[in-house]
Amino acid sequence: MLWAALHFPQLPLERLPWGHPDYPEPAAIIQSIGPKRTLIAANKAADLIGITPGTSLKNAYAIAPNLQVQEFDEAAQAEHLQQLTLWAMQYSSWVSPEAPDIILIEAEASLKLFGGLRELYRRWLTDAARQHLTLRIGIATTPKAAILFAKSGQRMPATDKQTLNTLLNNLPIERLPLDDFVFKGLRQSGIRTVKQLRQLKPAALTRRFNTGLTHYLYKLDGTLPDPRCAFVPPDTFSQGADLPLEAPDTGALTFPLNRLLNALSGYLTLNDLGVRELTLLLSHHKMEDTSVTIGFLDPTSNRAHVLKTATERLTRITLPSPVIRLTLNANDLAPIERNARDLFKKSHAQAHSAEQVMDNLAARLGRDALYIAMPDDDHRPEKAWLAQVLNSEQRAFQWPARPLWLCPVPQLANRPLTVISAVERIENGWWDNNDVRRDYFIACDKNGGCYWAYKTRQNNKHWYIHGIFA
Repeated sequence: MLWAALHFPQLPLERLPWGHPDYPEPAAIIQSIGPKRTLIAANKAADLIGITPGTSLKNAYAIAPNLQVQEFDEAAQAEHLQQLTLWAMQYSSWVSPEAPDIILIEAEASLKLFGGLRELYRRWLTDAARQHLTLRIGIATTPKAAILFAKSGQRMPATDKQTLNTLLNNLPIERLPLDDFVFKGLRQSGIRTVKQLRQLKPAALTRRFNTGLTHYLYKLDGTLPDPRCAFVPPDTFSQGADLPLEAPDTGALTFPLNRLLNALSGYLTLNDLGVRELTLLLSHHKMEDTSVTIGFLDPTSNRAHVLKTATERLTRITLPSPVIRLTLNANDLAPIERNARDLFKKSHAQAHSAEQVMDNLAARLGRDALYIAMPDDDHRPEKAWLAQVLNSEQRAFQWPARPLWLCPVPQLANRPLTVISAVERIENGWWDNNDVRRDYFIACDKNGGCYWAYKTRQNNKHWYIHGIFA
């Protein structure tokens, strides 16, 4: 097996506007353990003036009295990590989150599908950058080593046992997740590298530091098994995000919406599903939620299309009060065919472009503003159509061959025509003194023009042109 550990070291901070690289003021996340308050994450502006994780809040204020701080929210972090886990499931069916900021992915089975480890690596970094997340990646044949490499900044992948042992041996012991008692004991013994530590006899290590250190070293190199439970996605998709700052208008919801749609994208890809309808719940202080329903003509898993449609729909919403939480529910899911290529190397993705345009128009103008021509209960062409509000059920209707342009009055053909279709007989209208008895054909002239033409049952000597195919 080949494990990839995705480490998000700035996750507590990057859910806030402070986490953006261009945010000008120093800011940090703090964690309280008893009376001690310590920084666990700091933004770029804070780092530039010497405020780093591990600094006490008192010392940080001494450096920057204007430092903005917020207490670490464990529940919000766990919720965000679950959403990132759902996002990661588009890359592997075996994904295992490890709180507070690690996602393990079994990547061996995905290498061929995604074009190799280099391409997977690039995709992870690109996706993380698009979500404004800092990402460090460790690759190794054991999960413990992958996590260690991600946290220590070791970028070289350990895809075999020899490389794994070499990379482990070169690490200083400070990179290991050991407590202060163990570190102190190792330093007093002159141990400075993992190689020196692994050269000690296991019995001696166990007597000095119990079995925890020995077991950890054995799991690092695969001597002991380190089984991981795969994350099991829920049967339905419902995810939310607390907004760190109240959103006074829907324009401020784009960033949290994008985060939730990334999770939805992974969920849909894993299950080969598309969404036909989703609901956005906008929560307010001491008021009922604002519910926004968004429908799609065809099931879709295209994240960019869903985001654009949802954003267009939100621009039409007037908020009764600021939003404090955004929840995304996928109400109607359906199987979907993944974009593939035919024998001529052409993608089928473009087949859905018309539906995507309709979805975007409906989101901007409202579903009631879009109409489609539907057959009426009359076979006479001039009376066979009516306008109906567009909805997804009409996608299943199989349209007969009809021209885009119907002549207001059928015209006597003034040129020779060549028939290229079977006959379609229409007899109707006897009840309103406008009896129609015609045999329709699709016919072409010598210049390539294509027409919907007929002869009457009463006189089949003359051709009449009733429509023109574009």
